[in-house]
Amino acid sequence: MTRGRRANDGGHHPLGATFTGDTQRLFVHENGEGWTVGRLLAYAGDIERATPPGTGRLVAVRSHSAAFVIAALLGLWKAGRCPLLVDPALTSEPAGLRTRGERIPVIAPADVADPWSDVAVTESCGEPVPPGFPRPDACEVAFFTSGSTGEPKTVRKKASQLAEQYTVEAPWLGIGAGVSTLCLVPAFHILGYIYGFYWPGASAGTAMFNRVQSPQQWIDKVREGRPNLVVGVPAHYRLITQVLSDALPPAIYLCSGAPLDPAICDEFQRRAGSPVHQVYGSTETGGIATRVGSGPWRPFPTLAWQVRKADGRLLVRSAWQDVPDDWHPTGDAAEVEGDTFRLLGRVDSVVKIGGRRFSSGEIVQIALEEPRVDRAHAIVYSRFGELAVALFAVPKPGVALTPAELRTFVAGRLAPFKVPRTIQVVSELPTRGIGKVDESALRHMVSAGTSDVGRSISSP
Repeated sequence: MTRGRRANDGGHHPLGATFTGDTQRLFVHENGEGWTVGRLLAYAGDIERATPPGTGRLVAVRSHSAAFVIAALLGLWKAGRCPLLVDPALTSEPAGLRTRGERIPVIAPADVADPWSDVAVTESCGEPVPPGFPRPDACEVAFFTSGSTGEPKTVRKKASQLAEQYTVEAPWLGIGAGVSTLCLVPAFHILGYIYGFYWPGASAGTAMFNRVQSPQQWIDKVREGRPNLVVGVPAHYRLITQVLSDALPPAIYLCSGAPLDPAICDEFQRRAGSPVHQVYGSTETGGIATRVGSGPWRPFPTLAWQVRKADGRLLVRSAWQDVPDDWHPTGDAAEVEGDTFRLLGRVDSVVKIGGRRFSSGEIVQIALEEPRVDRAHAIVYSRFGELAVALFAVPKPGVALTPAELRTFVAGRLAPFKVPRTIQVVSELPTRGIGKVDESALRHMVSAGTSDVGRSISSP
């Protein structure tokens, strides 16, 4: 098959709204540097020419630079390939970087040393190339996702899936033409791709990425750039809320990737003057539902859902899933509340002790009521052949908290069979990716009996 055969002229692809228009218009602002559509398309030409011939459909892209990631997307589509976006922070090569025993080639910018790179691309500042986009039924982009297992796997998204979700979700959130996004999530993550790149591109808007890790600088970027969409994960909103003193410019402040503490929702709205819009979904399912505050989740229009009676698991079906006619089982338990639902926690967080079932999420909520607890997480683990719950808590800055004190607190508010078998007070919760708690690391801490603040306490 010849190069570009799988790509169309872009006329019917949503991103044609930006990349088939004025090449002189600014599209990306990254760390103070502006990138025009023409410059991105010229860089895309460099990447298209550097793409190794004779390999499979997938070509991996590794870069912290949003501009390089976007140029690589355009260049690989032009070459008839599907980009696989890889987190540059990964230090060991995941098994998912191989398919049918052969390693997927890796493209990276030439000015950054990358031990995984097979092709290092230098920007030549040549003539822009005409854009090409994948057909609706072709793979548009693929992501590494570790889900709840901690083991990365490749999830491919068709062009039609992403276009359908944009068509439904953007008006649902009140987003129209000319989206101006400040994305605190990297472009190689699905949240950065959808909200930081796809939405501004499909609406002829602008995208701003900021790799600075200072909450005050994030706040300054919001005040200076006045975006109408700000995209982050719970860690961003937690840190912003800690230092925010004055109201922020009106915008849709969007949070996804993990649950957001209701207390942070309330405090952010009080200080910022705008609520946080939470989006629930996964890389596999795409968007499922939204909510503001701590209320129930409202499913997207046209999405079908049900709660399976056998185990309380939430099942969803939508036009932007890989198999639209199949019910997709999520990893979460839910309960129906009219035409909305409430999440009860991960299905694997439901434990049966003493013949009675409950969710470890209930323990976390009780722990967060302790005034000295800043964050908390609970896991289910196996102990002498039986299931048990371990609770991990991070104290607020400058306060002391011992596991014994926390056990006394939760024991006074929970039924005896719900009190965690193990309690550890730690300085930080281990995370991976864009802030999800690394439960495999917590299980290792339980088995090792270690904690870095205070000591762990296990009941007999």
